[in-house]
Amino acid sequence: MSVLRVRNFRYLFAARTISFFGTNLAPIAVAFAVLGLGGSATQVGLAFAAWTLAQISTLLIGGVVADRLPRRLVMIGSDAANLCVRLLMGALLVSGHAVIWELIVLQAVGGAAVAFYSPASVGIVPETVPTPLLQQANSFMSIARYAAFPVGAAAGGALVATIGPGYALLLDGATYGTSALLLAMISLPPRATAAATNFVRELREGWQAFTEHTWVWLLTFWISLYFLITYAPFFVLGPYVAKHSLGGASAWAIVLTGEGIGSLAGGLAGLRFMPRRPMLVIGAFFTVTALQCVLLALEAPVAAIGASALLAGFAFSYGTVVWDTTLQSLVPREKLSRVSGYNWMGAMIFLPAGYAIAGPVANAIGVSTSLWIGAAWIVLSTIAVLSVPAVRNVRSVVAGRENAPPLDEAVVQEA
Repeated sequence: MSVLRVRNFRYLFAARTISFFGTNLAPIAVAFAVLGLGGSATQVGLAFAAWTLAQISTLLIGGVVADRLPRRLVMIGSDAANLCVRLLMGALLVSGHAVIWELIVLQAVGGAAVAFYSPASVGIVPETVPTPLLQQANSFMSIARYAAFPVGAAAGGALVATIGPGYALLLDGATYGTSALLLAMISLPPRATAAATNFVRELREGWQAFTEHTWVWLLTFWISLYFLITYAPFFVLGPYVAKHSLGGASAWAIVLTGEGIGSLAGGLAGLRFMPRRPMLVIGAFFTVTALQCVLLALEAPVAAIGASALLAGFAFSYGTVVWDTTLQSLVPREKLSRVSGYNWMGAMIFLPAGYAIAGPVANAIGVSTSLWIGAAWIVLSTIAVLSVPAVRNVRSVVAGRENAPPLDEAVVQEA
């Protein structure tokens, strides 16, 4: 049975799709808005950093709130906040009253709002679909994310070029409003939640739930170092290598296109294949991401680097589907958003630093050396992580259930 037959999930999927479209539309609009006001590349970076850092620093609060309150309402509140942020940014730009510091502050507010949405969105999926359909549901979420990337980015570029960044941001605001309306159409039974006690105590309970599963905290730490040592250097140094050795921006566009195609393919693969030992499979796939670093270090033909980026995109997308499904099926639902908050924060915490230091480190030790270090690290660290029995022996409770007897139609409509 397709998960799209489940009414509540259809609304959730539609909301996420339109939201992802707006998310990928906004960066180019924000960048050109800052530049149009006479800002520098550094100020563009500050605008993006404000969003990311505010999101990271607020994720734990978002996790507690999403476990304490109905997650659908938390997501609607987040969308409503970002609707106001984007409408205000767009209105300031269109009216000619915007200044750069205001845009940076509003970016921070928007990033903080997203920090409430992300843990709630992970926790709400098991509320909208039966357990046998969790894998399909997460796969469709991944497909929405990666299909929206090229469409949103292209639309953002076209809108900025034709009607300006202010109107583009107003449209982004409309996507948040549409997402909130779709989420409001979801009808869920009341969820049993523990009475609000003490914020610090709830954080501590979330931390205990996060650390009691070795595979959760260890792989979160592993992926955070992956972003720092392997992922960030590839995407920071890649354009430099492309410009000086591979033929310019068109070469890097081929690499990014390969990654996008692979990411979409990973989401599609998640519709069909759920491994019985999910963490073992995630680790095996992630070793493949070393190949793109090696080929970029060797200044290999662009087609080869693009093909390796396709494999890396597949590994990341499929791995995310498997990770989310495993987390949702093995972590108690009343603590799921807090665990997700710790996971999101832990995974992202080093990424801004990775972007910031990739250039200086490459200047000190060489571009090729940086990329070789990133490739070696992901292979060796994956072997080390998978040597831990508590990681490699994690068993899926979803694998093999896709052929379960059909669910009663009434259950499907109410799920």
